[in-house]
Amino acid sequence: MPKVLISDHVFPSVALERNVLESAGITLEEVKPPCKTEDDVIERCQGADVLLVQWAPITRRVLQALPNLRGVVRYGIGVDNFDIPAIKELGRMAANVPAYCQEEVSDHTLAMIISLARRIPQDHHQMVKGGWGIGPFLPIPAFSDLTFGMIGFGSIARKVSEKAKPFRFRQIAFDPFTPSAAFAKHGVESASLDTVLRTADIISLHCPLTAENRHLINAKTLALMKPGAILINTARGPLVHEADLVAALKSGKLSGAGLDVFEKEPLAVDSPLRGLPNVILTSHAASASERAKDMLQTQAAEAARDIVQGKRPQGALV
Repeated sequence: MPKVLISDHVFPSVALERNVLESAGITLEEVKPPCKTEDDVIERCQGADVLLVQWAPITRRVLQALPNLRGVVRYGIGVDNFDIPAIKELGRMAANVPAYCQEEVSDHTLAMIISLARRIPQDHHQMVKGGWGIGPFLPIPAFSDLTFGMIGFGSIARKVSEKAKPFRFRQIAFDPFTPSAAFAKHGVESASLDTVLRTADIISLHCPLTAENRHLINAKTLALMKPGAILINTARGPLVHEADLVAALKSGKLSGAGLDVFEKEPLAVDSPLRGLPNVILTSHAASASERAKDMLQTQAAEAARDIVQGKRPQGALV
């Protein structure tokens, strides 16, 4: 029987995957302990036709050591841990779950935006220490006087845009890969990256991590931002140079930041971000809901099944 292996995962159960695969005559096995390194995958995943992968690295070396592997499926949208050029060159298949958690991440993003724009974290921080009064956090502008800028205008950013409309922000976005008609459809102004950085009061990151945009937010780009701007990152941690962000938050250049993702995860216990009163930190949790989890596990298993059966799966990347 063909075999699908789960290299690593954090789910309490894989019953959903088992139901999809075993009903199609495919064996499902979990690798224990879960794989964390290339060597782990090479040693523990021999004999797999398809791998279901959460965080384990799928590199050229791994693929070459697993010659019978037909494809890999990522539990999620991002594929930072997949060597896509090597997968393509070696004739394997790769897929993700592209529709996963769009509602959840957009909800989480908007929650951070509203909270920081109203200075809620700062006021909470002072009150638990016995303080009172909004004087230290002024000025607090009306939402209708704020410009909300997005860097990246894909499916999640568009959902954030729609959900933010009742709050009356002016909306602008930068995305060189999105046709102008998409901006017009959503009532969002298309702008250059420089314009977003210089004019937005709130900037939310919604782009994938690439070699070109690693540390997109750094000392230089932070210096371009408006005094008192707010930064939100629910996309990928390494888009932001954290040391430069900390400096901007401490100096007052930025009034706040909402971060769900970090350069290295989990966030170090001694990270200076943990001690800042003008920051919302969440533990890569923006995608979380029971509905999203069930969708992720089911659709990932369906993609693995399709690869085994010689079909092109939904979410195929190569």
